[in-house]
Amino acid sequence: MIIEYMSRGIRRDRCLAIVGMSKSEFYHESAGNKSGRAPTTHTKWRNPKNLEVIMKKNDEVVLEAIHIKLDPDQAKWYHLITDTLKIRGYYLNHKKLYRLMKEYTLLEERPRPIDKTYVKYRRVTPIAPLQSIEMDIKHIWIYEKRKYAFVFTILDTFTRYALHWKVGYSMQCEQIQEAWEYVIANYLQHSSNKVSDLLVTVRSDNGPQFEARSLKAFFNQNNIQHEFTHPYTPEENGHIESFHSILTDALTNDRFSSLEQLENRLIKFYTTYNNDRSHSGTKGIPPSMYWALFDMGKIEVKVDESEKRNHKVWLKVAYQDILTIPGIKKYQYRVI
Repeated sequence: MIIEYMSRGIRRDRCLAIVGMSKSEFYHESAGNKSGRAPTTHTKWRNPKNLEVIMKKNDEVVLEAIHIKLDPDQAKWYHLITDTLKIRGYYLNHKKLYRLMKEYTLLEERPRPIDKTYVKYRRVTPIAPLQSIEMDIKHIWIYEKRKYAFVFTILDTFTRYALHWKVGYSMQCEQIQEAWEYVIANYLQHSSNKVSDLLVTVRSDNGPQFEARSLKAFFNQNNIQHEFTHPYTPEENGHIESFHSILTDALTNDRFSSLEQLENRLIKFYTTYNNDRSHSGTKGIPPSMYWALFDMGKIEVKVDESEKRNHKVWLKVAYQDILTIPGIKKYQYRVI
C-alpha cells in the first residue's frame, strides 16, 4: 500500500505516518531465522532468611508487583519495582517484569516530557553522605480545621535519606532549629569524622524561617554552611523538590481531618520511604540500605577528573545479596 501511494507522488514519510509504520519496519527484510525462545513461566527466587532457592510461578511475581504498586508509598515505575523485587530475592530484569506487567495491564503510561527552557545553575553532586543537605517545607490541607499544616523535611542529597521531619500548624525558625539539633546529635556527631571536620552544606529557599538571624547564628556555631537558592528557581533545590513530588503522589488519595491523623500517615510514609522504597537516584536501592552499603564499601563513587561535578556510582554487590549482608539495617529508620 505504501509503495502504491508513493508511486502516486505522496512522500514516503507521509505514507508511513498514515499507516503508523517506522522506517526500520518499512525497510526490514526477514532473514528467515527462527523466532526467539518462548517466554519463561517461572522466576528464580532466593529466600533471604535461609538462602533456599526455588522457582516461583510468574503469577506470584505479578502478585508481589501488584502489592508494591498498590502501596502508595512505594515507587510505581516498573524499573524501580524490578529493583525492589530483586532486593527481596527475585532473579529477574526489568524487561521480564515489563512483559509480565504488560500482560496484566499493570503498566502506567509514561509521562510525556514538557517543552521547557532549562536554566543554568550549579548542580549539587555530593560523593558521600552528610556533605550536602537540602531542607524545605510543604503545605498539606487539613479539611476539618480548614487550614494548612506544614511538613518540614531535612534530606541528605547523596543517599536521599530523610534525616528528620516535623509537622505542625506553624513552622517557625525555633522548630527548624530543633529539627537540626536532632540531626546534629543523631547523625553528624555519630559520623566517622568529627563534627568540626565535616564540611556540611545545607541549601534552602528564601523562606522567612530560613532567613532568621538566630538560625544563621546556630548554623555558624555548628560549622554548617547555609546557602540560599535564587528566587523563582526551585530546580536549585531539586532533590527536596523531587522528594515533595513523591510525598504528594503518596498522599493523593488521603484526606486529613486532624493534625494527628496526618502525623500518623507521615510516620508510615517516612518509614517506607527510607527503608523500603526503591529510588532511581540510589541505583534503585532504598536510602537506608544505600547508606549502609556505602559505609561498607559496597558503593563505589568515581569522580570524573575532567569535570569535577560529574561522578559515577557502581554497586559492588548483587541486589539479591543485599538483605543477607550483616549490618544492612544500620540506618533503618524508626520513629521514636
